[in-house]
Amino acid sequence: MKIKVNGNEVEVTGQHVLIEELRERGVQIPSLCYASEAEHQASCMVCMVKDVRNGQMIPSCSTFPQEGMEIETECEEVVELRRMAIELLLSDHGARCGGCEGRDKCRLRELSVQMKAKWTRFGPMAPEERLRVGELRSGIRKEQIHVTGQMYFEPAKCIRCGLCVYNAQNGFTFMYRGYDMQVVIPEENKKNVDEKLADLCPTGALFVRGLRRDE
Repeated sequence: MKIKVNGNEVEVTGQHVLIEELRERGVQIPSLCYASEAEHQASCMVCMVKDVRNGQMIPSCSTFPQEGMEIETECEEVVELRRMAIELLLSDHGARCGGCEGRDKCRLRELSVQMKAKWTRFGPMAPEERLRVGELRSGIRKEQIHVTGQMYFEPAKCIRCGLCVYNAQNGFTFMYRGYDMQVVIPEENKKNVDEKLADLCPTGALFVRGLRRDE
């Protein structure tokens, strides 16, 4: 199967989603909610690419290539949309990098620097909304929950990508819906979680204490 990527004809298998097909051919596409060979659902929108045929922006982590498809991965429109996605995540990120035990494995931090994303672009929430959300999350802002072994979960740094939920049976789960949604780990589920799950986390929310990313 042949498609066009940034004006160049590329042959792909059609057996994998776009992000995998293109990465295998040297086209780098950023992502947060996607990990190769792991269960996931498109949520972060950082991997967006443009379908030139219809002008639509599509998540490359959940879209399979089609014969004759024309894709742009680095045009100004795509880059700006990815930056906006990062900045939206940062606007709800209840923590800063200084002193973060998971900063060495934080892809959110890496992409923020690469894309020159701004923490303050979308500004603070309205006072009444900030109060409501603050009351909801006041108990998790600096909380570090012991999960298993040397693995800890810091909810304030979670971007709710769902990787830890989808890749551990009866482990992490979602609570509430919409903007109020949180990822939680019921006490009785901790025994079902392995430390390796921390490798999937794109932020410092899930980390193994004392372990750096390159170890």
